[in-house]
Amino acid sequence: MFDSHSLSDRAGEQEFIVERQFAAPRALVFQVFTQPEHLKRWWAPQPYTVPTCTIDLQPGGIWHYAMRSPEGQEHWARSVYREIILPEKLVYTSTFADEYANPIEGIPEHLTTILFAEEGGKTRVTAHVQFESAADLNVALDMGMLQGMNMTWDYLVEYAQTLQAK
Repeated sequence: MFDSHSLSDRAGEQEFIVERQFAAPRALVFQVFTQPEHLKRWWAPQPYTVPTCTIDLQPGGIWHYAMRSPEGQEHWARSVYREIILPEKLVYTSTFADEYANPIEGIPEHLTTILFAEEGGKTRVTAHVQFESAADLNVALDMGMLQGMNMTWDYLVEYAQTLQAK
């Protein structure tokens, strides 16, 4: 169902773009990016898990989640939705946060635009991640954000196999 591979990873001075193609209908791919019960199953790079995930899917709504390391350490993040067009587009700002969804100082915020395009029964997902400065992008890249994103999307392929069996 989700035949996925990295089509491209491109980085600019203040942004990077990741694209993948999934062998599934756009509406389903959109759901796995926007529903907590799905995101808990694939959003974190292995071997991390997502024990907590809440989503208020509306402009101004917050997506708040924790990624837990194998040692039990939790890393919280929060995103605030700016634009939602079902099942075509998500736009949100993101940063690390505390367990109450308060942003953590000193961690760069980024703006993510995700486009879901139907292409002959498959769905191309394009994530455009923008930072305020090249320095902020470098902080995120040094933290492993691009690699983590690719690992997470790889995890989605595994998760999707369980959806296909249902």
